[in-house]
Amino acid sequence: MKGLFITGTGTEVGKTFIASALADAFRRQGVDVGVMKPVATGCRSRNGGLHSEDAELLLKASGAADPMDLVSPYRFSSPAAPWVARGLSPKGTVPLSFDRIEQAFQELSTRHEFVMVEGIGGLLVPIDAKRTVADLAGRLGLPLLIVARASLGTINHTLLTLEAARERGLEVLGVVLNGRSAAPTLAERTNPRVIERLGKVKVLGVVPSLRVPSPRKAASHLKAGWILREIRRRRKSSTARERRLSAIDRKRIWHPFTQMSEWEKSDPLIVESAKGAWLTDVKGRRFLDGVSSLWVNLHGHRHPALDRALKGQLGKIAHSTLLGVSNVPSIELSEELIGIAPRNLTRVFYSDNGSTAVEVALKMSFQYWRQNRFPKRRKFVHFLSAYHGDTIGSVSVGGIDLFRGVYGPLLFRGFKVPPPSSSPASLELLEWVLRRHRAEIAAVVVEPLVQGAAGMITQPKGWLKQVERLCRRWGVFLIADEVAVGFGRTGRMFACESEKVSPDFLCLAKGLTGGYLPLAATLTTERVYRGFLGTYASFRTFFHGHSYTGNPLACAVALESLRVFRRERVLQKLQPKIRFLSGELKRFQGHPRVGEVRQRGFMVGIELVKDREGPQPYPLEEKVGIRVCQHLRRRGILLRPLGNVIVLMPPLSVSKEEIRFLCRETLAAIDAVTSRQGSAVGLSGGHGDGGSVEGRGSSGLGDHPACIEAHLDGRGGA
Repeated sequence: MKGLFITGTGTEVGKTFIASALADAFRRQGVDVGVMKPVATGCRSRNGGLHSEDAELLLKASGAADPMDLVSPYRFSSPAAPWVARGLSPKGTVPLSFDRIEQAFQELSTRHEFVMVEGIGGLLVPIDAKRTVADLAGRLGLPLLIVARASLGTINHTLLTLEAARERGLEVLGVVLNGRSAAPTLAERTNPRVIERLGKVKVLGVVPSLRVPSPRKAASHLKAGWILREIRRRRKSSTARERRLSAIDRKRIWHPFTQMSEWEKSDPLIVESAKGAWLTDVKGRRFLDGVSSLWVNLHGHRHPALDRALKGQLGKIAHSTLLGVSNVPSIELSEELIGIAPRNLTRVFYSDNGSTAVEVALKMSFQYWRQNRFPKRRKFVHFLSAYHGDTIGSVSVGGIDLFRGVYGPLLFRGFKVPPPSSSPASLELLEWVLRRHRAEIAAVVVEPLVQGAAGMITQPKGWLKQVERLCRRWGVFLIADEVAVGFGRTGRMFACESEKVSPDFLCLAKGLTGGYLPLAATLTTERVYRGFLGTYASFRTFFHGHSYTGNPLACAVALESLRVFRRERVLQKLQPKIRFLSGELKRFQGHPRVGEVRQRGFMVGIELVKDREGPQPYPLEEKVGIRVCQHLRRRGILLRPLGNVIVLMPPLSVSKEEIRFLCRETLAAIDAVTSRQGSAVGLSGGHGDGGSVEGRGSSGLGDHPACIEAHLDGRGGA
């Protein structure tokens, strides 16, 4: 707890006065105090610049000698809300940047033991068209001290401010009532205990109305000593709690896709809360969620509409089985999904996660052919470098040896074909397999447009459509795994839309609930559905299900997430951000340690190479991707690499300012880590597309169909 954010129930309640009083009191107790008024309005011109009287009063009380540009980065002459004041400023005024404010705060934090930050007006005062003072307080990660009037009417304003703060996940240290009359009224006498009782908060001082306002005199009416002790106690308690949680984590939790021998030696990052695109850990540090909490978050953490949907459903029922029973949210969600899916899809089967969504599609296609006159159609065609999940079926149709090699004896065999990144003759090879083995093939499984876990490998335009045409020509099903690429990640609701592809199965998960709860869905056609109809004794039932299938909580949030897409015009607003991201990524092209930059919508892979000629990849033991991401953590960004590929996949709600911050710091981290191997920085060039994280042509397959025979799972091993 490095500081305190002073806010109020409105303007003219004495925030600057109380902040100055506390700064003076802390200074007299031996604390090195820094002060900050991030945005000041109503400033006066002096010596060719704008000066804030509030900021100057804070500086005087603290005794600090910091430059005004650090104490008050943004100053406007109009006495209005920052959004309005900036609009009235001369053209060309730089937009308000939370990055700049946070950097100033961090600089002050290195100079001083404690930083007192004063807001402007109340919590909901607009900083710009989208953000408020509450968002700024959350960005800085500081607890609040709320200043309110001592007089009649303060109960309503104070309770509303407390409600607004808590709804946004902001911690409130206490309330100070300011301006009590010399002869207190009944309201002034009773307000403190009413606020404490109803607001469940401590009143930390009642300051009288002083004839000659003096921060030092005001400080005598504040519980400054208690505030300072409480802040120090919480800091100490937070440290002890963090150590306890870290010890339990290392002792008890087995983390996925993590080498635990290394984890046990590390200092784990333990996330406690989040808001928007930002995560906060138990130490109070904030991190931009650069991979959407593993590709799931869409609209930002704690989106008000999704929170309300979840809370609303909790007031009805948390779970009821779909085995022989139904529930309202699952019914309504199914209709919404069918309404936005490719036109031939008419049925929804719910499950729990991406792996099971694919597993359901595999089992459905297998069983369909088995009970509809083609029992020999039981194999699947999949692609090298593909990833479809971690259950046995989904691993069987995966194409990354790292994830499937050890489980070889457990996996069923099929036909593995190179993707276009590995072989220009990919479609020719696929057609050869379908033509020769169509009597054995149940379906082709594909990740549309982007192979995510392979390192964001993009597919050339038209390739996916040709895959669909080949499936139709040879009469096999097409399974589109949109677990990673669905719900706006590629710029459209579903990746299949980009090429007007209508698969027989559409597998969805990850972003389905906007990143709130585990839920998956496998959408399929009426043809497939009717292939399972029959008498009870015919055993044509699809014998598959999960205890939490169609969970009402998850379905309610997913339903609201789709409404948010429409109501907030998410996909329309995403397009300029995709273009802006493309522009920022141009900075990476030409970097001596960047092989390729691959982008499709909001899915980005930045491939790091030891030498661009060749290219020569970094050896795994050098852990360059991991080290870049570790460096970024120190800069307030959370990423997870795929080997030597740095993945950027922020929430769709991320701002352009946050995109710029993400790209700028990622480039700086690549510089910092790879310069130790002797990189020189030369930034120019355009935006790359295509290629393979394992190197071009890494499959080792020739371009002629005859070369594929030995590489088919069903012919020459897994």
